[in-house]
Amino acid sequence: MKRLILAIFVLSFAFTGCEDIEDNSPAIQGEINDVFFKALDVRGQQNDNGSFTLKGINQDEEVSLNFVNTEPGTYLLGPGRANSAFYEDANGNIYGTTPAGEGKIVITGHCSSCGTVSGNFNFVGINPGVDTIYMQKGIFFDVNYLVGGIDNDTSDGFMNAEVDAEPFQTEVVSAEETSGVIVINGFVDNTNITVKIPANAASGNYPIGTTGFDASYTVGSLVEVAQSGTISVNFINSSLRKAKVFFDFNTENHVITNGDTEVDY
Repeated sequence: MKRLILAIFVLSFAFTGCEDIEDNSPAIQGEINDVFFKALDVRGQQNDNGSFTLKGINQDEEVSLNFVNTEPGTYLLGPGRANSAFYEDANGNIYGTTPAGEGKIVITGHCSSCGTVSGNFNFVGINPGVDTIYMQKGIFFDVNYLVGGIDNDTSDGFMNAEVDAEPFQTEVVSAEETSGVIVINGFVDNTNITVKIPANAASGNYPIGTTGFDASYTVGSLVEVAQSGTISVNFINSSLRKAKVFFDFNTENHVITNGDTEVDY
């Protein structure tokens, strides 16, 4: 009898430990700085470049997970890695595993015929110069990536910088390869930063003016071309069509510093 009671207790504890997943519906949840997060809207999709994105949204917050494969295993997050995770708070501040965060996504289940994926995750998300968040005990369950639905994801990535010591956090980023050059544009209101790099560039630091490396800052219709500065290529992955770049440059009237962008092109 005692053994039976103990068994019932252990079994009930196992279920109450996951009580927040109330049924078998898709879920994304976890703890952000020890505060419970549970998505009310769960979406997934396979992207044009073959990677996968899962997104969990509630009234004020958003968690995004990006990974290159759905096969069960551990996918590390951090600088120079193709996998990434992001958290957006109620004020629109975005904390990510790039350029300096870290973490992992662990895929524990994948149904290829039904297009669903399950697993767990944790990460340290950083908004440079603002703050750091800690996402722990993250779980995604039975999220379908075949139906799409992340239709408001019109950006090709992110770009952060400072223009004359003021934050420049993009609303939309576009990136494309044209004639062997990757052109990246980050937009905020009526301004944008443009960075150009050769699609075959190796990782390294390149002075503005090096063949294929250029940048500019645009206000309205006025384009100011970079006169000096440096573009640093962190990586270009031509098979995944991803690139990560750092930049600092001066135009005639503006100083752009602490530039950081990661894009799908």
